[in-house]
Amino acid sequence: MSNDTERLLGEIECGTAADLAMLVRYNTFPPGPTYLRPLDELILAGRPHPGQSTMMRGDLIECVGGSGSGKTTFITHLVFTTILSSHIPDFLSTPLGGKELQATMIIPRSHNLSRIIRNLRMSIRNHVLGISPAIAQKMLDRITQESLARLTVYRVKSRWKDLALVLKRILDGISNLPRGNASTSSEQAAAPDNDQAAATRTGSGKDQGGERVLKGDRGGAMDLLIIEGIGDAYYPTRWIEEQRGYNVNKSALSSYGGRKIVGADEVGLRHVMDCIDWIRREVGSVVVMTNQGLRPSKESSSFFHSHLPHPYPSPYSNPTLPNSVSPSSSTPHWGLTMQITFNGRVQRGLQYPAETILSDVLQQQLNAKRQLQKEGRSETGIYECAVRMIDTSTGAVSTRVGGRFRFGVERGILFDISGEA
Repeated sequence: MSNDTERLLGEIECGTAADLAMLVRYNTFPPGPTYLRPLDELILAGRPHPGQSTMMRGDLIECVGGSGSGKTTFITHLVFTTILSSHIPDFLSTPLGGKELQATMIIPRSHNLSRIIRNLRMSIRNHVLGISPAIAQKMLDRITQESLARLTVYRVKSRWKDLALVLKRILDGISNLPRGNASTSSEQAAAPDNDQAAATRTGSGKDQGGERVLKGDRGGAMDLLIIEGIGDAYYPTRWIEEQRGYNVNKSALSSYGGRKIVGADEVGLRHVMDCIDWIRREVGSVVVMTNQGLRPSKESSSFFHSHLPHPYPSPYSNPTLPNSVSPSSSTPHWGLTMQITFNGRVQRGLQYPAETILSDVLQQQLNAKRQLQKEGRSETGIYECAVRMIDTSTGAVSTRVGGRFRFGVERGILFDISGEA
């Protein structure tokens, strides 16, 4: 009798209130779509959702591509749609379509933060003016300020130890709440008044591995985490290892496994991935990482092999795997959810007659640029990408070649071109 009682009691699952809150949050408050229709359609074909949410809490998305391929423009678009207010705070409460959620960005100091903040401001203002052209300047400034108040930005050195310390600090400062409370007062906004201030003003915590240049009001949550240039620390770390004549990563692995105190020089990619995994599990954030594509794949020049060591997720680096790839069970971390490969700008009009000389081509391009300036327009670039998803067997995203989509960029701002002929 006692054995049966123990067996029945053993089948009862136990948990904490935090586990229950996480269960409700993951299913009740999805982060929503990317608002890039071709990409959303591809993702929904591989992972349907009744609420049409293409991003789910705990997702890990890798954006990989060469320089100038559109990675930064894409993540700026994700931040813009995340922090944008849901409506205009006026008598009519005109909807803006923003998610009104919290976002955090970690960016190396070598990257151009001023341009990102400038493009964010421009995106918010253009979107609001497109919906309400007669809006007062004071109200436009208020919406911009309140939206940027939901963004926290950290600038770090291109070192994994700095990134790990910032991630640990973020973990320590976030509570397990179902959803962050949106900022409703412009007085809460710590957004800078100009782009230069955004790139230079320093918040507290500089000695903890990062320089906080924008302090948002998270309200106990972080819905989107952007890690720009996660692979930038790889070669500086290798240089340090070669100069010292030993492998720091192996030393860090033994210290981590032995539960010993880890020195600053031993903090590596493993600790970064540990923090990312905790953020995905405990906070429920969507984590988006950008990585420089350095080694083109042998099977297709449209993709890249990962140059980062274990435990960085690289499910597509093994050419012997089948078309539909599932995450490896050998790693303790949650696997990659989707990978977006940025192939760069689509070149048009490259085929010239055989008798064309270089000076004619350059003059033609110069004339086209002058015509755009005369008309007050800027050149529009079309960029192509491929998205692949893990642990799905439906849709183009489940195959190795992935699903293709395009988007346009004008003055550094992403826009949807799916409705154009």
